[in-house]
Amino acid sequence: MDGATSPFEGESALSSGLPDYAKKAMPAERIAELALIDPKRAKRILANRQSAARSKERKVKYTSELEKKVQTLQTEATTLSAQLTLLQRDTTGLTAENRELKLRLQSMEEQAKLRDGMICSFL
Repeated sequence: MDGATSPFEGESALSSGLPDYAKKAMPAERIAELALIDPKRAKRILANRQSAARSKERKVKYTSELEKKVQTLQTEATTLSAQLTLLQRDTTGLTAENRELKLRLQSMEEQAKLRDGMICSFL
């Protein structure tokens, strides 16, 4: 490593000698002052700010899309829940009707056996 670079990639050695305000978020006029001292660092700070702004926009957009998706899924869940309730009611009714029809069929089969038995006994 030569003397012109710091241990942090892309950071110049001059940045270690800058006051604390130059290492933290700083207003545009301070960045203009820094541009005279260390133009590469000032350019990197501005590029980082722009990147952060784009990242924040993407995050806001992503969050908005997720909120819309949540709303859509909640609506779908409500609809499906109502459909499920109707189908369960239908299933209960059909199960009862099926049970009743089976009993009627069994009764009719028993009556047919009795009738067949009576017919055979007459012959």
